Amino acid sequence: MFSYDFKNGQPLPASRGLANSKELSCMSGFCDRCDEKTSRMINITSVAELAAVAHLGYRNVCDACYEDLLTEASEVEEGEEDRRSEPRVKVTIKARVEGNTSHLEAFSEDMTIEEISPSGLRLHTPRDLDPGAVLKVLVPSHSVEATAIVEVVWKDGGQRAVGLKLIEPGDGWSALWEAYEPEE
Repeated sequence: MFSYDFKNGQPLPASRGLANSKELSCMSGFCDRCDEKTSRMINITSVAELAAVAHLGYRNVCDACYEDLLTEASEVEEGEEDRRSEPRVKVTIKARVEGNTSHLEAFSEDMTIEEISPSGLRLHTPRDLDPGAVLKVLVPSHSVEATAIVEVVWKDGGQRAVGLKLIEPGDGWSALWEAYEPEE
């Protein structure tokens, strides 16, 4: 697959990782990262390789910034395990999650918790959530009710994984963690 410059009538050189992306746009504008005017913008909102830097909030960037963000994302992914301050455990726990989407639509639905830590969790959701959103998490199997803040959102196709930080991990969450805590 290659990209085509419709203005000049010729193929465009493919950037690393960009050849497989359909996110190239022939519009011109200002890069969200460097604020420089460019004639070739790249919409990076759903480029999987850049999920690790999605929290930066860039949408349309120039070629140079795209390359820099690819490098940053790969460095973040390499150091991912090192940055964690708490142990995590992979789990499969059913939970009821309530809150508002980024479009302020209220929801309450069953989801599966995929990972827990002493003060947080990760789950998949089809809902469009923004960092900072406050959610209520109910785990009926362990009689746990907790309030959490969306810390990070990773997008993968139509699904989103969200990392949640508990506002106040209570006794119920501590008991849940102890039930799954890894042996040392």
